[in-house]
Amino acid sequence: MDYTEIAIGVLKRDGKVCLTLRQSHQTFAGNWEFPGGKIEQGETAVEALQREFKEELGLETFRWKPLITIPWQYKEVAVRLQVFCSEHFTGELIESIGREGQTVRWVSENMLSQIQFPAANRGVMTALQLTDRYMISGKFNSEKDALARLERAFLQGISFCQLRAKNRTQAEFIALAKQAIPLAHQYSAKILLNGSPDLLEVLPQADGIQLASHAIFDYDARPIATDKLLGVSTHNQAEIEQALAIGADFILLSPVKETSSHPEMVGMGWQVFSERVANVPVPVFALGGMKSEDMILAKQAGAQGIAAISGFWPSE
Repeated sequence: MDYTEIAIGVLKRDGKVCLTLRQSHQTFAGNWEFPGGKIEQGETAVEALQREFKEELGLETFRWKPLITIPWQYKEVAVRLQVFCSEHFTGELIESIGREGQTVRWVSENMLSQIQFPAANRGVMTALQLTDRYMISGKFNSEKDALARLERAFLQGISFCQLRAKNRTQAEFIALAKQAIPLAHQYSAKILLNGSPDLLEVLPQADGIQLASHAIFDYDARPIATDKLLGVSTHNQAEIEQALAIGADFILLSPVKETSSHPEMVGMGWQVFSERVANVPVPVFALGGMKSEDMILAKQAGAQGIAAISGFWPSE
């Protein structure tokens, strides 16, 4: 597919991001957007961003870091958004009217979900919400032990996790989750429950659901509300497509490497991972044998970050 390459910049300042309002003569008029524009021939994405911010807003910008790449098919055009983040700029942005007549605002990050954006920006919103480390809870000896390990992980900087309790009854899992959820929120961490969407009826304070790959074909629409995060585990292209069809906010793709927990599954390697991620418009976490030192390779392959059990779950 031939994409129009677009550079998008999420410029941050004091917990706020810079947004501009699309004008009446533009497509998606009345929608807010992150500044940016088409990448011209011979330009890199960062060079295009620096030019656009200078031309439109009078700002000199620096140190752009990649956030996510989003391929998107609108009715009349296919675009690929190359999205970057930075907090480094010089110049004074005057809220109200930009150099090209557009309305400009600094908007708090926690207000972004209440603002209307073009559809392709959905993945940007999620990527901004998520960190690059997604911890999956591992083995524990008791409820007390599980909570102690969770707290240790939060103290070590984990702020996004999936609560999973293999070999425990549903009642035991719910009892654990009732304590784990407020513990996570005490440390400003997000916690998703591994299991059926029905869990949210019992545990509505959870931040979302992590749906197993074997369950995704049971649904033909998004199974939870949009104010909760829906993560979906996948292993191949068919599962990725189904995850997107049911409105996954982010995807786990595995195994990148061979793992002791699933020795029957051959690791796909970074090249195949990169090829599969290239056409996914939502954040993707690399899973399978991941350690902290794999983070750079994961991001170079197009991942939001890495997901891991043993790599993040505290040992005894």
